[in-house]
This record gives sequence, structure tokens and C-alpha cells, in this order.
Amino acid sequence: MGMMVRFPDGFERRAERRSWFARGDAEALLDWLEDAGHRFIGLDVAQKREDGSWTLLPDSLDLPRQTDNFEAIRMGRVFLAEYDGAGRMFEPVWQDREQ
Repeated sequence: MGMMVRFPDGFERRAERRSWFARGDAEALLDWLEDAGHRFIGLDVAQKREDGSWTLLPDSLDLPRQTDNFEAIRMGRVFLAEYDGAGRMFEPVWQDREQ
């Protein structure tokens, strides 16, 4: 989705791939987005295969028209809970509050 800005300190080192995170870190990023006032606009989800390759799953959370950021963050947490599983990784997408 590509609208991300700089990650908060420490998150880049924990990413499985450049911007993909396990559920716990994805939830922590949602906390940071909310605290920093950035506009959360969605999540993509991928599955890691046994051979180490990745498959982007068709399920995603797309909230570009959501105007209430608190509700968008809440929906992101629900999405994470529903789609979490072994080998699942999430890519949070947001807009910097200064854009």
C-alpha cells in the first residue's frame, strides 16, 4: 500500500521483512500510530511458507475512507486478532499526520 513513513525506534530491526511484523509488533505499531496521531489506513497480511517464501493473502483491511482514527485503530486490532496464526505477518499502513 506504500504510504508508510519512518518506523518508531527499534521496530525496523524486528521486522521479518522490510515492513512486515508479527502480531505483537503490529499491535505495538497501532499503539504508536494512535499516540503519535498518524492516520491508520489499513493492514495487509501474508503467510510464510515452510520453504521460507511468502504469500500475500487476499484478506486485507482497507480503511482509506475511515475518518475516525480511533475507530480505524480499533478495527485494526480486531483484524489482527481474527487473522493471526502461525507464520502470519502483518504490514500496517498509515499516513504521517503532517501529510
